[in-house]
Amino acid sequence: MTKDRIAQADGGLAGGLRRAALPLFLAAVGARIVWILAGRHNFNFVDLRVYYEAARRVSEGGLYDFALRDYTPDQPLPFTYPPFAGLFFFPLRFLPFPVVAVGWVALTAGLLFLVIRMCLAILAAGRGAPSRLGDVPRELPLLWTAGALWIDPVRTNLDYGQINVVLMTFGVWAAYLVARNAPGPVLALRPGTVDGASGLLIGIAAGIKLTPAVGGLFLLARGRVWAAVFSGVTFGATVGISYLLLPSETRRYFTVLLGDTGPIGDPAKPDNQALRGAVSRFVGHDVGTGVAWLVAVAVAAALLFAAWWVVRRGDALIALVLVQLLGLLGSPISWIHHFVWVVPLLIWVVHGPLGRAGGEGFTSPGAAYTRWSTVLAVALAAMYYLGVHFTDDLLKLAGLHDGVVRAVLLAEGVLAALGLVALILAQRGRLRAVL
Repeated sequence: MTKDRIAQADGGLAGGLRRAALPLFLAAVGARIVWILAGRHNFNFVDLRVYYEAARRVSEGGLYDFALRDYTPDQPLPFTYPPFAGLFFFPLRFLPFPVVAVGWVALTAGLLFLVIRMCLAILAAGRGAPSRLGDVPRELPLLWTAGALWIDPVRTNLDYGQINVVLMTFGVWAAYLVARNAPGPVLALRPGTVDGASGLLIGIAAGIKLTPAVGGLFLLARGRVWAAVFSGVTFGATVGISYLLLPSETRRYFTVLLGDTGPIGDPAKPDNQALRGAVSRFVGHDVGTGVAWLVAVAVAAALLFAAWWVVRRGDALIALVLVQLLGLLGSPISWIHHFVWVVPLLIWVVHGPLGRAGGEGFTSPGAAYTRWSTVLAVALAAMYYLGVHFTDDLLKLAGLHDGVVRAVLLAEGVLAALGLVALILAQRGRLRAVL
């Protein structure tokens, strides 16, 4: 399929929608800024303020000795990322905070658009279509971005000024490079340019926030052993650079602070969408990292592996999504704003082989289309537009302050993963016929 045919097929969006795509995107970004200004967070960007202070502390000292209290007096916010993140944020110190805040909204929206466009390009590569970014007409990712800015994980990133969309960009970019090099999984016995580049991206992201290191499993799942090695080497380099520039802070972080979830917050509160939070709410107390948590992680890993086994010969996007879900659910703490990966998940459900718009030009049904993909997409969109905090408020109004029903309905991350796994396993016959 040529680029012209992609553009022609994209005309199925309807001319009016295509013309409205950019205005809708700009209106959504503007509305988000107004919402933050008028909302309960009042343009606080509390996490971005922590990054901003960390940038100052890199040169002045005390990177791990401060806790922001001005906007969250009941829960002081320390800097909890590796010292390399402080170096990453260092340029922020040269700009006034209002400029940083507005720029962060624009950056987040722009990177979300890029992520969505790369996701669509990965899917195109998976079915042998042209897969350069320019081969994906901008109107579809613009419309997706305008809608995605309002789902709970993304809007909380914007409210708090979080970095998760930036980190997701590194991961999807690595997957895009891998998919462009080989549409399916290939055991690469010799290192190539794509291995160095994709490994570099994963390693830098891991150096900033550790958890993106799970992307190494994605590289292994696609047969990119050298890329996984390069990601580890790159991460090691971030630690080495940190030690050279911030020796005492680096020693302190990796020998004392690493693994201490105390400063982060209560693992059992609804914001924690990891398995530890879900299981803790189910039993009524924090289960920690004991037997109950280990069993839950083992079951989740088995289900996600089973789903991956069905689609292992398919596109790179679903492999990436399944790996990221494993990382999010298996981590002791995964706040709702960490679940920005629900955006690539939704794109695969809608535009993948099972999706209503998974065929040529992303407008016709996918090769293994099933109506259940539409049901799942609508259910997930409704759940994440409503959001965990509003859901919690509604449950409390209904008198459900605890119990099984509340625990299940607040486990949105678990429900999203179960829905995706159930769809893949239930449609494994269709998928195997086309992959």
